[in-house]
Amino acid sequence: MMRSFSLFFPVVPVAKERPRYTKSGISYTPTKTKNYERQIKKIYQTNPKSIKFEEKVPLEVNLEFGMPIPKSTSKKKRLSMIAGEINHTKTPDIDNLIKAVFDGLSKSAWADDSQIVRVSAKKKYAKEPYVYLYVHEYMD
Repeated sequence: MMRSFSLFFPVVPVAKERPRYTKSGISYTPTKTKNYERQIKKIYQTNPKSIKFEEKVPLEVNLEFGMPIPKSTSKKKRLSMIAGEINHTKTPDIDNLIKAVFDGLSKSAWADDSQIVRVSAKKKYAKEPYVYLYVHEYMD
């Protein structure tokens, strides 16, 4: 039986930032990224229907990122953005958005993100920012 799970995260999507280095050369994850990954993990873990997929089980993940609309946007343009007529082609890059979610869910939703063998993702403007996640066991 193929197991699946979906969850809506009412958060502003944040991209994975590059590691920073101390003067002595020790690397660390920037605070903004660390806080976002913790927030994603907490929402996942506190959902009573959350599933932890076992190690070695190949997974397919679908993500949708609802990006905030800039405050200075005109009403007409805002409506076009919400309707999907204007795509979100600005930063952050979609691969960095994906990485932050994957790292936040490692050891909670799955043992390691190396289990993910297929991914699809989309970013678009939204009235209220969010991340939507759908995970299922992959069958070729």
